[in-house]
Amino acid sequence: MAKKIVTLYIDDASIRLLVTRGKRIKEWADMPLEPGLVRNAVIIEEAAVAAKIEQLFQARKIKGKVCVGVSGLHCLSRPITLPQLPAVMLAEAVKREARRMLPVPLEQLYLTWQTMPSSEGKTRVFLVAIPRKTADALLRVLHQVGLKPELMDLKPLLLSRVVKEKTAIIVDVQPTEFDIIIMADGVPHPIRTIPLPKEAATWQQKLPIIRDELDRTIKFYDSNDPESPLLSSVPIFASGALADEPELRQSLSDDLGHPVVLLSAPLQKYPVGLDPRRYLVNIGLVLKKLSSGRAAGTPVVNLDVLPVPYQPKPLSLTKVLVWPGVALAIGLFVSLLIFVQSTSADIALMHDQLNTTSQLLQQKLSQRQELMQKVAEAEAPHDSFIRALGSLEKQSNIINGDLEVTVNSLPSEISLSSINYGNSVLTIQGRAPSEQGILSYLENLDTSGRFWEMTVTNMRRIEGEGMDFTLVLKTKGGD
Repeated sequence: MAKKIVTLYIDDASIRLLVTRGKRIKEWADMPLEPGLVRNAVIIEEAAVAAKIEQLFQARKIKGKVCVGVSGLHCLSRPITLPQLPAVMLAEAVKREARRMLPVPLEQLYLTWQTMPSSEGKTRVFLVAIPRKTADALLRVLHQVGLKPELMDLKPLLLSRVVKEKTAIIVDVQPTEFDIIIMADGVPHPIRTIPLPKEAATWQQKLPIIRDELDRTIKFYDSNDPESPLLSSVPIFASGALADEPELRQSLSDDLGHPVVLLSAPLQKYPVGLDPRRYLVNIGLVLKKLSSGRAAGTPVVNLDVLPVPYQPKPLSLTKVLVWPGVALAIGLFVSLLIFVQSTSADIALMHDQLNTTSQLLQQKLSQRQELMQKVAEAEAPHDSFIRALGSLEKQSNIINGDLEVTVNSLPSEISLSSINYGNSVLTIQGRAPSEQGILSYLENLDTSGRFWEMTVTNMRRIEGEGMDFTLVLKTKGGD
């Protein structure tokens, strides 16, 4: 089953939601925002915007992870060229260059960058800087409504993903701003997001501003790369408010000397009633998430600009994961198998299974006591009998404690299918919705302090159902 992808884009005027299953669109919504809730791409009234998002998601019963787009307003992005450097020095070199060239102190920005193909002796890097206040406000709102950001990207970069051509000009006009992107061999540069003056209310006022900025941007690009200027055949892809203005597009084409065509959405089928031109940013997020999105264009720049403080912090795998290289030995002393059939992670049910296990252990203990009585009748030494009994009771207490910790540490989203205890080795099999859930379970077990070695011997994804896994725990009771 194709993966569900939830995308969200918020600008000054609206909230746009698009949900797909693979490339097939399942849900969409366009909720207008009252003036002042979001201003210049920054969420001002966080509680009010959070309430609207919650209303939108609850009505469609959507929760969990979400891919989000961010306006390019006040964001800075550009390719930079550095000398060829060792990998360990590159991060510091990028920060130094960013500090030198960006007009805003780095302390006010979140930096993201990636390397790009470059000529020998050089290192090319594409750098994106997002104002902290823009990102922090958006991510706080998502946190308020229980949404986890899965990835984040800039609107201009997402629009460039929708275009198939490697070299093109893109202009997207919205009520309060417009974006200009020049794509050259798959690399977007320059990128500009320009606010429209409040007094520019009509096309007669807006069009000259858009035309002049397009002309200025094209000339800026040509002056920086005089050996490869933009040919007149390079198209200008128009989207947003220009999509419904064929005469204005023709006017831009006549003035600028480039053909102006509509920027079309690349997915194959759209539900009746959906205007895909309103959801180009969301569609760009879908294509970014899908590996098959490469078919709609292959941008060299493929960044996830989600700030590091908001990214999941995985448990160190070096501490708890050792992939199997040899078969594990079968326990020789006590073997206890408990099959737990479960369709939910009901902790109360797991406690019932623990009680059953304790009863079985008591039965084993009684059988051992009877056997020891027979040994005593056969004139076995009295002190040997007492030591054996004490050892068995100690082993029973250890097993009970290990099983209790195993069950009590279980996260609610994980279900277990079997537990096997033998020779101070506890083997657990189960299913989790994701690798993060397995790591969370391992972290809980590690915190208990009862196990001196924990190994994941099997981890296999079941399409549409989660991850099957097998854990092998060596208990400290066997030391």
